[in-house]
Amino acid sequence: MFNETYKLSNGVEIPKLGLGTWLLDDTQATQAVRDAISIGYRHIDTAQAYMNEAGVGEGIKSCGVAREELFITTKVAAELKTYDAVTQSIDESLSKMGLDYIDLLIIHSPQPWAEFREENRYFEENKEVWKAMEDAYKADKVKAIGLSNFLQDDVENILAICEIKPMVNQVLAHVSNTPLELIEFCQKNGILVEAYSPIAHGAVLNNKEVKVIADKYGVSIAQLCLRYCLQLGLVVIPKTANPDHMRNNAELNFAISDGDMETLKNAEHIQDYGEHSFFPVFGGKLK
Repeated sequence: MFNETYKLSNGVEIPKLGLGTWLLDDTQATQAVRDAISIGYRHIDTAQAYMNEAGVGEGIKSCGVAREELFITTKVAAELKTYDAVTQSIDESLSKMGLDYIDLLIIHSPQPWAEFREENRYFEENKEVWKAMEDAYKADKVKAIGLSNFLQDDVENILAICEIKPMVNQVLAHVSNTPLELIEFCQKNGILVEAYSPIAHGAVLNNKEVKVIADKYGVSIAQLCLRYCLQLGLVVIPKTANPDHMRNNAELNFAISDGDMETLKNAEHIQDYGEHSFFPVFGGKLK
C-alpha cells in the first residue's frame, strides 16, 4: 500500500495513504510521525491550525528517512484571507517544520471557521489567497497547491481566475457521508480528492450494516472504510497515534465488489459523531 500513488495534474506523485495529525500536540505528533515512517508511511498531513507543525517537523528530521522520500502537506489557516498574511504564513510553516519546501499546500477552508458555511462566501478574498499560493508554487516553496472543504462553486471561483489550477480538494468523505457529486466535479476538472476523517471519527464503527460487509471480506470496519474511499479514487489520511492502527490501516489488499460499493454509498447518514458532533471538520477555536 505504501508504494501506491496517484499523479497530480502537474505530474507530482502523492501516496494514496497518509497519516493525519489533527488533535495531536507537538510531542504526540513527533512520535506519531516517527512511528508512521518506520512502519512505511511516506505521506504526512498537518495544518497551521493544528498547532503541531513544529512537532511534525521534528518527527521528519529525526525519522531516518531522506526528506525527498516524504510527502508533507500543510494547510493555510482558514482565517488568513489576504495575500500578505498567506505569504507570511507559508514562510512561518517552512520555518516551524524546518523544511526547504512543502509538498502540498492547501487552503484549509473557504471561510474562517467561525463563519463556516455561512452567507459570506469570501469569493474575492480566496482569489487573493490563491494568488499568494501560486507565487509560493512558482518560487518552489511548495510543490503542489490545492483546496480543502471547498464546495463546487468555491472551486469554480478559483478555476475562473487561476493561472495554476488547484491540484487537490480535501473534503470530509466516508461511508455514510460521501459527496459524490462534488467528487465527480473535481475529478472531471483534474482535481484529486482527498478524504479526511475516512473512518468518520470512529462513528461508523457501530454501523451493523457496514460490519456485515466488513465481515464478508474478513477485514475491520476501518479497513473497509479506507478501501471504499480508495476505490472511489480518493487519497485517505486517517488520523491515529497508535502504531497498531497505523499498520492495520495500511493492510488494504482486497477489493470491494461493485454491489457492496453501491450499498456503502447509500449507507444511512451518520447523525451523531459523538464528541466530534459539534463540528465534524476541523473548526479551530470557534467564537
